[in-house]
Amino acid sequence: MSTTVEAAPPHRASAGPGGSSRTAWLVWGVGALCYCAALFHRAGLGVAAPEAVQRFDAGPGVLAIFSALQLGVYLVLQIPAGLLADRLGPRKGITGGMVALAVGSAVFALSGSIVGGIAGRMLIGFGDAFMFTNVLRLAAHWFPPQRYGKVAALTGLAGGLGQVVSTLPLSLSLHSLGWVPTFLGAAALTAALGLAAALIIRDRDTSAPAPAPEEDEPVGERIVHSLRAVIAQRGTGHSFWTHFVLMAQFVAITTLWGGPWLGEAQGRGQSEVGSLLLLSVLGFIAGSWLAGQYVSGRPRRRERYTLGLSVMVVVVWSVMVGWPGAVPLPVLVVALLAIGVAGGAAMLAFDGARMANAEHRSGTATGVVNMGGFSAAVLIQLLVGGVLELVSGLDPAVGYRWAFTPVLVLLVIGTGAQWWLRDRSRR
Repeated sequence: MSTTVEAAPPHRASAGPGGSSRTAWLVWGVGALCYCAALFHRAGLGVAAPEAVQRFDAGPGVLAIFSALQLGVYLVLQIPAGLLADRLGPRKGITGGMVALAVGSAVFALSGSIVGGIAGRMLIGFGDAFMFTNVLRLAAHWFPPQRYGKVAALTGLAGGLGQVVSTLPLSLSLHSLGWVPTFLGAAALTAALGLAAALIIRDRDTSAPAPAPEEDEPVGERIVHSLRAVIAQRGTGHSFWTHFVLMAQFVAITTLWGGPWLGEAQGRGQSEVGSLLLLSVLGFIAGSWLAGQYVSGRPRRRERYTLGLSVMVVVVWSVMVGWPGAVPLPVLVVALLAIGVAGGAAMLAFDGARMANAEHRSGTATGVVNMGGFSAAVLIQLLVGGVLELVSGLDPAVGYRWAFTPVLVLLVIGTGAQWWLRDRSRR
């Protein structure tokens, strides 16, 4: 009788405490640092808004255009960035994105005109668009599926650290060093990280099994086929609306309107504004950690948790819209923490999208889901700025209550869509 010995399967990096690959964590870590830098640039305008008003001689409507165009470029590029991440690989996407971020920051630093400022923010939006999708693509390539949700949550935590730097530290730098040295220094550090990405990041673990080859069909047909396959999944739709609610409301506060709202409508000083926004970002970090530790990889728990958080932020924004006058500090602290925790949990949307789609479509799925939060964010920036222009003669506390009403409407719509698309088969 002969004995057959099966060959051991090829090694695949796993993200466990005892069996994780150092190379996998190094490659992902460099990508996560690049995403951290991207979040700093994305959120920097929120704290720098008062200085931007003086430098560019702009009102709230122009500031809204700054932010909306930046996020609009980011939004428009999400599906192309996802498709390119699947086809060109994360190394090229992240390196190119970091170059765009560095150039955009330098233009924003040196320009004193509105046109130059808009050009800088649009370049930042262009570079930012390629970061998150490609870092999650690294996670899909270097870690097994059951660890993907945790690594995605850690990626969100890395982004939260970038937003921490964009709050109180950025405010202190602007006051001590000034506009040009602060943003030129950020551009130099970003360029250095881009060089590190080019030298260190590798698209996949070469010792792991290669993904199944794609069907032999024209590129255009493959793109359409991939998009249709991703959008057809119920999990993709549910994840889209989860991100629509949880991320958009966090972006609304931290990228532009949180600073002016806290200063003008709530009567808080500049240092206090930075501290309160930092509190929201710390909530984001805590939310990312909690999601990765206790919720990711558990579909039923994930859907209940994200729906509960969506209802919570609807309540929080109802309080912010309905409270007469300035919101008391304890209520303000709880509201900003809740907004941050919910924003951190938005990373669970990508856990849902990854579980609903094949690995070779993970970049496309990430791009589609990411459009959820940032399509809402662009709408919010424009609607809030437009309403503030219309009610400019009112008391700021009243004006912001009117301006935040469209945000509340969008959150209610997104929460209802999540409830409708929940997975009834697991009830």
